[in-house]
Amino acid sequence: MSTAFTNIVARSTTWTVLGLLAGLYAAQSVTGSMVQTALPVVLRDAGMPLDQIGYLAVLFLPWALKFLWAPLIDRFLTERSWILVCQVGIILCFLAATALPPQTHMAWLAGVLLVMGVFAATQDVATDSLAVRASDANSRGLASGASTAGAYLGFLIGGGLWLVVYQHAGWAVSMASMAGFVCLLTIPVFLSSGLAAPRERRVVGTHRIGLRTTFANRTLTQGLIFLVVYQVGIRMGSSLTGPYLVDKGIVLDMIGLLRGAGGAVAGFIASSLGALVVQTAGITRSIVIAAILNAALLAALAVVEFANTVSPTLAVGILLLQVGAVAFSFVALYAAMMNWCNPDQTATDFAALQSIDAILAIAAASVAGVLGKAFGYGWLFSASAAFILVAILLAPRTLAAARHGARNSVPEKVSKP
Repeated sequence: MSTAFTNIVARSTTWTVLGLLAGLYAAQSVTGSMVQTALPVVLRDAGMPLDQIGYLAVLFLPWALKFLWAPLIDRFLTERSWILVCQVGIILCFLAATALPPQTHMAWLAGVLLVMGVFAATQDVATDSLAVRASDANSRGLASGASTAGAYLGFLIGGGLWLVVYQHAGWAVSMASMAGFVCLLTIPVFLSSGLAAPRERRVVGTHRIGLRTTFANRTLTQGLIFLVVYQVGIRMGSSLTGPYLVDKGIVLDMIGLLRGAGGAVAGFIASSLGALVVQTAGITRSIVIAAILNAALLAALAVVEFANTVSPTLAVGILLLQVGAVAFSFVALYAAMMNWCNPDQTATDFAALQSIDAILAIAAASVAGVLGKAFGYGWLFSASAAFILVAILLAPRTLAAARHGARNSVPEKVSKP
């Protein structure tokens, strides 16, 4: 009887951890989703060319450079303290942005968004570290699923609801509302005390936290080969979906509802299903399944573009399915990335992986803008699908090598809690 009671308590604790992680990821994704997906839609509606919109991905630079200060989070304070400080910074930046509409103050707004990005990226590092340390081999797939589902809640707010508010109430009100949402999403941070055990203090000289240790991790470097090729395809295919819908004649508030509510629902369902697939099929198989789905959907978009038969309804339907496929992909890929991290420096290792992903996002968005303007959306989606197909061919070698390197510490197949 005592064993059964212990199992019930363990399951209750697991679901509490998952709920808190979902709330934390929702809070940190509001900013990134607004800058990366919603702002380009507003600028395209104002007449900005595709190539200039693509270059605005430089606002995502703090996420690319966060590995530079990630070791500080491993060395000082707690993840919870870092998250609280960053939340306050994000709120203040949103309030400052109320007076800086992009049509007339783009340069000043870019500066504020860049500072906001530093806060959001730092919060992301701390949250990722907390997620890795609060989960284990038995719950890593579920933790990744909860994190992705929470991120899509933030996407609903920052990437979708914000567009609706902006369309009907203007820039200042939309920025103030984002500050209010971040205030509400700070509540889970206060509940996160004790989510992960305190770090063990190492004897000075026995372990050096930093990027040299990160790239000496063979498990991580083998998985990184797949990550680079695969994410180039994903990022190129997703970077201009907002402007693509604008060019199909869909109005802003409808795009907000589709990419916000529709995208969040599709992402939430797919991430929940993805967590179950990872738990049962294993990480590597789940990644390959997600890659096949993404390649097929991008290829479908390319085919209808080349055939010149795409309708707004068909485009929206395929893109919603692709949102779900990307969410499924993130669950499996992030579970793998958690396993690649050295437990002594989770913030540094995970930040390095995500910084590389962010650098890829910036480069892919810039290339996508140029490619889309020069050759059209059909060739853009074709190139994206081709990169994913190459990644699928690399998966058996690169992911198997990473799995072999992690075998002594974390099993490949995540068992049910």
